[in-house]
Amino acid sequence: MSPSSSLHVAIVGAGPAGSSAATFLARQGARVTLLERYRFPRDKICGDGCTPRTLWMLERLGLGELPDTEAAPVDSVYSVSPGGVVLEAAIPPRLFGGKACIIPRQVLDERLVQHAVRAGAELREGVRVEGLTRDDTGIRLQCRDGESLRADVVLGCDGSPSVVRRALGAPDFPAKEGAFSVRAYYENVRLSHPRSFGFFWEEELLPAYGWIFPLPGGRANVGLGIREDQLAASGKKLPELMERFCASPHVAAELAGARRVGKVKGHHIPFGSFARHTLFDRALLLGDAAGFVNPLTGEGIEFALESGAFAAEAVAEAAASGDFSTRGLGGYARRWESRFRAAFHLNRRVMNIFERPRMLDRVIRAASRDARVCDELVDVISGEATRLSWRFLVAAVLGR
Repeated sequence: MSPSSSLHVAIVGAGPAGSSAATFLARQGARVTLLERYRFPRDKICGDGCTPRTLWMLERLGLGELPDTEAAPVDSVYSVSPGGVVLEAAIPPRLFGGKACIIPRQVLDERLVQHAVRAGAELREGVRVEGLTRDDTGIRLQCRDGESLRADVVLGCDGSPSVVRRALGAPDFPAKEGAFSVRAYYENVRLSHPRSFGFFWEEELLPAYGWIFPLPGGRANVGLGIREDQLAASGKKLPELMERFCASPHVAAELAGARRVGKVKGHHIPFGSFARHTLFDRALLLGDAAGFVNPLTGEGIEFALESGAFAAEAVAEAAASGDFSTRGLGGYARRWESRFRAAFHLNRRVMNIFERPRMLDRVIRAASRDARVCDELVDVISGEATRLSWRFLVAAVLGR
């Protein structure tokens, strides 16, 4: 049963999670208000990578394919291990057709929010939410300009750190359950693998890892990520690590003749392995605000989009029963835990392999020789694996 037109859902944050939820809810007949602190088009610090599952979710939303001038097609993975072992692997068609792409978030987020508005959601830009209060009849959001907004349900889609998360009393993410990343854009780039997700593990920079993702028009998104507690223990600064990454031999070769455009920008990434505070009376947390991020790669777009669909389904169920309590909205937790939990916890454990140079060398070498290990590694990187085979574990320990 769909929510009635009298149901009002306020969504804080108009990124992929917020726009996804807004689109599905508006289609179901709910009144939806999207509150965004910035004005579109606006940037979002991200690797810009859209996995095959992300493209599948965009199709579910009805967004369709973006033109090549906005999205660079990707159909393979190119990785270099700490010891210089190279892996070139096609994304298998069994993963949602094997097609991926890189889309600047400034473009993707605007397309998504426009799609939500066309579906019937109301977008209010330049609104900064600062807190909320709840009672038996609804939930009220307080905004910086003194305005308040009352709704039946609030969805917190305001990233990390999340104002809604804190106002609901959910704890901050522990340092070991989050990371910091930086990224910069380059132009005049001539990549050796222009249709690949490029991953680079430089031994002197471990446990940090870096990426080069192609963008349309000879541009690229270049970045680096490291766990928050490991960064603090290293005594290094992320911009320093980024410079060292860009100067490392394999990366410097990829960026030869390229020019950095704009500043190096950083942000915090929460890990899905700590996603356990997402459900409240009359409120849900989605996307980064919930911690729905692949701990291994930092990918979060696909989980944000899918959490929007799960939230819309759960709100519809709650509206049908007239129960917006934690229990009434419980279908949300059941959905995301069934879909995300195993992959998040597996990839959190796999980080131990990827932070050890010899072990990572062995895995990538085995993947370059054994198609089954290669397919499993691509599944892990894509966030699709929920368990490791004995073959993969033998490759990590023995290199065969």
